[in-house]
Amino acid sequence: MSPRAAYAPVLDASLRAATRRVQEMHHAIADKTFDVLQRVPVIAAPARLVRTAHDAITDGVYATLRQAGGALALLAAHAERLGVDPGRPLQGRELALRSALNALAGDALREQGSTLALTMGFHAGARPLPLTRAGLAGLGERVCVFIHGLGCDEHSWLRPAEEAVDYGRELERELGIAAVYLRYNTGLPVADNGKQLSAQLAQLLRAAPQVRELLLVGHSMGGLVARSACDDAAGQAWVKRVGMVICLGTPHQGAALEKLGHAVSGALAVSDVTRPLGRIASRRSQGIKDLRHGLRGSMPSTLPLRFVAGGGDRLVGRKSASGAGLSGDVQRVEVAGLGHMALLNHPRVYAVIREWLAAPRA
Repeated sequence: MSPRAAYAPVLDASLRAATRRVQEMHHAIADKTFDVLQRVPVIAAPARLVRTAHDAITDGVYATLRQAGGALALLAAHAERLGVDPGRPLQGRELALRSALNALAGDALREQGSTLALTMGFHAGARPLPLTRAGLAGLGERVCVFIHGLGCDEHSWLRPAEEAVDYGRELERELGIAAVYLRYNTGLPVADNGKQLSAQLAQLLRAAPQVRELLLVGHSMGGLVARSACDDAAGQAWVKRVGMVICLGTPHQGAALEKLGHAVSGALAVSDVTRPLGRIASRRSQGIKDLRHGLRGSMPSTLPLRFVAGGGDRLVGRKSASGAGLSGDVQRVEVAGLGHMALLNHPRVYAVIREWLAAPRA
């Protein structure tokens, strides 16, 4: 039995939605012109006839475009069934594509029950990490969980570059801390991912009683998910084993780019002509929308928070990344000149992380 196509239905739905939005814009522009012409007594009647013919022809053209898009999607589905192996683990470009797609519409994919929706899980050594005693037997007393940001995956921490540092490998080599990497659907609401992470960390510790300390390191959205998980688990047993939460370029007070996106969506909705574009913009995932406000709530007062801001980060401002307004056991460091993605594997960032995790704890 051949596998069902997964990408092709998404392509078909996207093409149909885009065609409808363009058709709506076309009608909105034409309607304004015809409304003016029909107010002129001499040409009002001919204008109505032309408008009727225009609308019929236009609707026929867009119907044909949708049919052509449907045929293209059928061809894509056939090619996908021939070339996609559903039993093969996601990796490389396919994983990068799936992660980006989930960032844009992961909440919709989950609601539709699509096989393209990523499920949360831990990975180590580029393989899924089963939450069983046998699967976790190799973990030691200290475990660091790395949580990627929007549209990324667990391999983001290992991106090859001239100065790149693999934080997990170095922490294990220098401090004996085992590295575990989270993969999750970044299009879901931050609170949903926080609840899922809370449940999975609790399961991890039940299956690995030898783990005495959990360390959470989140990049960008990943820091919000880590904080949300700890908020959700306040008072639970597993959160008492969290030794530190480190956030790298996390928009605690919101990301400027999503704030701008929200403003643009609102502006597009004002006019009949641009409203279809506003509908397209508003279909971005709830995960992206959540970045507008960040996560300003409190965490357990005994939980150490460590914030790293990139001095050259144009996506998340220094004030937001530094968690301004959050108090308690909080330390903040700004690393000059680093952009948003450089925070994932830069030697100067690793030096800060290592210093925090190597410091004696009460």
